[in-house]
Amino acid sequence: MKRKFGIIGNPIRHSLSPVLHNYWFDKYGIDASYSIIEAEDKDLPNIIKKIRNKEIAGINVTLPFKQKIINQTDRIINDAESTGSVNTILLDKGKVIGENTDVFGLQAAYLK
Repeated sequence: MKRKFGIIGNPIRHSLSPVLHNYWFDKYGIDASYSIIEAEDKDLPNIIKKIRNKEIAGINVTLPFKQKIINQTDRIINDAESTGSVNTILLDKGKVIGENTDVFGLQAAYLK
């Protein structure tokens, strides 16, 4: 069964994330797809419901939702706690988890 992933934001149509992620899924034979999910504040509960129901395996989050979506999660972890924002949402053992990978990415780029 193809796993579905996406990126939410508004505006988001300009995002290259689907091109990049779908390239890697195809290259490595991963049965998954990655798409743009243009959303408004009122759509956040329904998007989280789709993650809970395993209709969507996970999402990346961009502006303006990095802080707004936190109250839809069951728990935030790692750098999401210290930054007060999330950029990744996934389901782990039935719980919707919010994480922030921006800090790690910035640190890695800086140290390189």
